[in-house]
Amino acid sequence: MLAGCFLLGFFHRFAPATSAEDLSADLGANATTLGTLAAWHFWVYTVAQIPAGILVDRYGVRSCVAAGSLVTAGGSLVLAGAVNPPMASVGPMLTGGGLSVVFVGIMKYNASWFRPESYGLVTGVTMLAATCGAIGAGSPTAWLLERCDWRQIFAMAALAGLVLSVAVAAVVRDRPPYGFGTQAGRASRVRGGLRAALRRRELWPLLAATAGTNGTFYAFAGLWGVPLLTETRGLSNTVAAGYTTAALAVYGLGCLAIGVWSDRIGRRKPFLLATSWMAVAGWMGLALLPWEPGWQGLGLYIVVGAAASQVTVSFAALKESVPVEIAATALAVLNAGVFVASAVLQPMFGFIVDSGSGWSWALALMVGISLSGLLAVRSASETWCNTLPSTHSEQHALSTDGKT
Repeated sequence: MLAGCFLLGFFHRFAPATSAEDLSADLGANATTLGTLAAWHFWVYTVAQIPAGILVDRYGVRSCVAAGSLVTAGGSLVLAGAVNPPMASVGPMLTGGGLSVVFVGIMKYNASWFRPESYGLVTGVTMLAATCGAIGAGSPTAWLLERCDWRQIFAMAALAGLVLSVAVAAVVRDRPPYGFGTQAGRASRVRGGLRAALRRRELWPLLAATAGTNGTFYAFAGLWGVPLLTETRGLSNTVAAGYTTAALAVYGLGCLAIGVWSDRIGRRKPFLLATSWMAVAGWMGLALLPWEPGWQGLGLYIVVGAAASQVTVSFAALKESVPVEIAATALAVLNAGVFVASAVLQPMFGFIVDSGSGWSWALALMVGISLSGLLAVRSASETWCNTLPSTHSEQHALSTDGKT
């Protein structure tokens, strides 16, 4: 049930790309306005991360995820009935806020109900399930748009959200009869966690790198990937959506595969560097090469999608680079930072297109962000898949050595 809510949230995150042409025509929105409308999801999702964590900790997974799914359904319904861009903007705001609670809730559920040694695998499976929602926002939605109105699609998504909300309230339980993860509870009680996380040098190279891979890809696949193909290569909306669908499928499978592979060889940095290079190569290819629809264009879309799977290793590397007391907070900052990048890039991309500079210059923006990420990740440290000891443990060891 929780994965279903997460899947539906990812549908709302990427559906604007497939529906962009119809949304623009019905609402009278140019590229800049459309980019701003879609970016509201990312902005609200980012701002709501910390409040969502507080709510889930206080009221539990079942109540909060049921409410979050209901809010997401409300956002979908508002968008379905919107008659102008300001009204339509309320829809992504609500879906962003609702999904933030769903994300925090399912991650806490995984930590409570699964053993720590299985957490990486479970998180990978969770992300793969969520990506199915993004895939559904691609070709399947384009197929539906040939047979029904975009408003009907979002109304059906609202109904699915309502059903899931009721199902979560009826089925989900907050905690198992046995317990894991008391460590997470201790971390949440540490004062000054946010300040301590922001002071960690290890955070910033990973944030820049992930913004260059995952942040650029979310902004592109969530809105501009389909219009690029329909407006510059003359493809139909359905065929163009197939390109982003393929990229998202590779992204979802990559999130699982890269985590397992990295764990198996006990390294993080080689994967961070390789995916950052892939992102730069993919965006440069889209911006500079005279690529044609077909295998050339599809290959470049798949490269940037595969590069975005770096996020799995980024989370793991950061968790292993900071003391356990602030690990959760540091991960929240990294996640929020990536979505800030996406929220900024979507309207900037649209503004460049509207200004007459052309799609190549808009894609050059992605090249610049991914290149910055590549330069930053070179200074990241290798963790060798070893978790940094608790600062309390270090202090205890030091005091014991002093007494000895």
